[in-house]
Amino acid sequence: MTLRELIRSDLDRFTDTFARRGQPYSRPKVMFESFAFKAGFQAVVLYRLAHWCHERGWTYPAWFLCRLNLTMTGADIEFNAEIGPGMFISHPVGIVIGRGTRIGSGVTIFQGVTCGARSWRPEAITRFPTIGDNCFLFAQATVLGPVRIGNDCVIGAHALVMHDLPDRAVARGTPAVIVDDRDAAMRAELETAGRG
Repeated sequence: MTLRELIRSDLDRFTDTFARRGQPYSRPKVMFESFAFKAGFQAVVLYRLAHWCHERGWTYPAWFLCRLNLTMTGADIEFNAEIGPGMFISHPVGIVIGRGTRIGSGVTIFQGVTCGARSWRPEAITRFPTIGDNCFLFAQATVLGPVRIGNDCVIGAHALVMHDLPDRAVARGTPAVIVDDRDAAMRAELETAGRG
């Protein structure tokens, strides 16, 4: 996807929140408010620009945009992380997404989420999580090491995930355990809370 298409897909997620909250909205209103005032959207856009620079080998501009992102929004998203379209960040403060992290499309991330390496040892420092499509990572959730998170997963607030999760898993706790990978009612409740 082009940079413009990626940002448009992210903006569509923010437009969806206006609709879900019953707020009056139009495309120009959503664009203006998102670019001017929504720190979560600004964090996503600055990551997209930094990654775009990285793909062209422009390391210093990419680093500068990452530091600007951290300063402006509180989100520390490495430019060489790979994040699919339709990313939604509700509150960016304290988010850390490490350089080797791979995230699918339609993912929702809340404040304080960390996706990173498990330790500073040489064999572990380059091993990062892979997160599937349409996942929710709630406040202070932590995913460490070369784990694979399936599609449509929910990781609860303050959960520490250090093992793979299958598709549609709902995980919470420290260390995280799968609560019930078929509990649609719990997933719906978490999704509703996440969009509040």
